[in-house]
Amino acid sequence: MVALLLVGQMILPANPQETPGPVNAVQLTGLAGVKDNAKGTLRVENGNLQFAYGKKHSDLGATSIQDIVTGADSEKAVGKTVGMISMAAPYGGGRFLSLFRKKIDTLSVQYHDGDGAVHGAIFTLPVGAADGIKKELVAQGAATASTGEPNQGASSRSSSPNKEDKVAVSQEQKPGKMKASAVQVKMIESDEIRLPAEFRIALYENLVKQLEKAGKFQRIYRDGDNNASRAAELVVLHSSVRGFKAGSERARQVTTVAGATSIVVHCQFTDADGQSLLERDVNGKVRFFGGNLKATYDFAKKAAHITDENFSAGAGKQ
Repeated sequence: MVALLLVGQMILPANPQETPGPVNAVQLTGLAGVKDNAKGTLRVENGNLQFAYGKKHSDLGATSIQDIVTGADSEKAVGKTVGMISMAAPYGGGRFLSLFRKKIDTLSVQYHDGDGAVHGAIFTLPVGAADGIKKELVAQGAATASTGEPNQGASSRSSSPNKEDKVAVSQEQKPGKMKASAVQVKMIESDEIRLPAEFRIALYENLVKQLEKAGKFQRIYRDGDNNASRAAELVVLHSSVRGFKAGSERARQVTTVAGATSIVVHCQFTDADGQSLLERDVNGKVRFFGGNLKATYDFAKKAAHITDENFSAGAGKQ
């Protein structure tokens, strides 16, 4: 009996489940106040997703997270082919993680701030680490799509034109620039193309950054921002992915021409009431050296250039 009690006392301390410790991570983009490609550690603690870098840390409340997608989730949602990886195969021809590098996991989170504005953050971690962090976040109140596919969200834009109409609109020349003081950038939609969460978030975050850099609009609002409803001379930018081909970073390093990644995004500018003002198809590409996510940067630069060509500054700041 004494022996049994001793055994029980030895076992008891091992029963409580401890929160996993921090894991090495790189924040590719998306956390407010944190530079892109910042290296640090990631952990879930006291209801927050905490990214520690240098002597600083950025905390993201679990309950503010609208969706969490790991690299395995994206691979499952988009589809994969069992077999050898083809360096120059179109998307779906090999493992999803080949879009980045071997032996790397990804964690993508879509979240909102205090004003309701939507943000997205992307992290790379050691293989297998993302799933544990996702489970911890869900346990502490984070939301996630049950299928592993990113939440698309409701669209407020008018129905897209058919193919013939779209060509006509994209070639239309406006007689003069349209006045606009503010723009609201809606989250990237990918209803037609099964785009990985990492690319949707990278498209969105890069687009917001490039619009801010261009300086055409006095105010730039994110999707869901409650302050946008009070803005005068507001235009709304809706972006929908119409084509996507993932190339290979490795192939580009070897041949400099093979393995190109390309993204085609249909951009529609509307007024606050949803009336279409301007539509364009924008193609983002990576043809030489560089990671596949740089195709999203190329798209964002071109989309920002469209605003510079077609819009002029409005009356004044709000």
